[in-house]
Amino acid sequence: MRAERVQAFSDGVFAILLTILVLEFVVPDYQEGHLFEAILGQWPIMFAYVLTFTYMGVVWLFHHDLFASVKTTSIWLNSLNLVLIFVCSLLNYATSLLSTAIATGNGTDMAAAFGIYDVNAMAISAAFMVLYFYLHRHPKLYSSPVFDGYFGWMSRSAGISVLIYALALAANFWSIQLGAALLIGGVIFHALAYAGSAHSYRRSRRKVLREARRQALKDAPGPESEPGPQSGPPA
Repeated sequence: MRAERVQAFSDGVFAILLTILVLEFVVPDYQEGHLFEAILGQWPIMFAYVLTFTYMGVVWLFHHDLFASVKTTSIWLNSLNLVLIFVCSLLNYATSLLSTAIATGNGTDMAAAFGIYDVNAMAISAAFMVLYFYLHRHPKLYSSPVFDGYFGWMSRSAGISVLIYALALAANFWSIQLGAALLIGGVIFHALAYAGSAHSYRRSRRKVLREARRQALKDAPGPESEPGPQSGPPA
C-alpha cells in the first residue's frame, strides 16, 4: 500500500476527531440577562477543549511529518498506525470525562478523570514510540538516509513524554493541581519536541550531505589517474 493512502485515511480520522470536540459546546440554561455568567460557567468545557485541541493538533503534526517521510508501508506499519489512531480516538471520551468532572468540583471524580486522560496520553506517546522505533529499524520503508538518526531521536523523545504522563498519573494521588500541571506540561513538551524534531531533521540532513561530499571526494579520480595527452598512431 502506498504511504499517501495511509496518510490520507489518517488525516481524515484526525479531522473528524477534532470536529467532534466542538460538539461538547451547547447553549447553557440561563436566566434572561445572565447569558454571559452562564457562558463563564462553561469554562471547564473550554479548558478541556483547548487542552485536547492543542494536544491533538500537535499529534497530527507529528503523524503528518512521519508519513510524509515514508515511501512505502508494510503490514506491521499499517497495523501500528491503526493502533495509534485507536488510542487517539479515545481522547474525545477522556475530554468529556475531564470537563464533566471539573464542572462538578468533586476531587475524587477529577482525580479519576485526569488519571484516565493521563493513561490515554501515555498510550498515544507509547504508540508513537513504537512507530518511530519500527521505522528506525526498517530503513527501506522511508524515503531518505536523512532519517537514519531522525527516527531514533524521535523514538527517545516519545519515551520521555510517556514518562511525563506517568508522573502526572502518579501525582494525582497526592495533588490534583500537580497532576494537572504535569499533564499540561506534557502537552507543552510535545509542542517543543515538534520544534526540536525540525532541528533533528536538519542535523541529520547535514550529516548525510557531509558524508555524501566526503564519499564523492574519495571516489573522484586523482591527478595521477588522469589520462595524459593521446599520442597519434605510429607512422
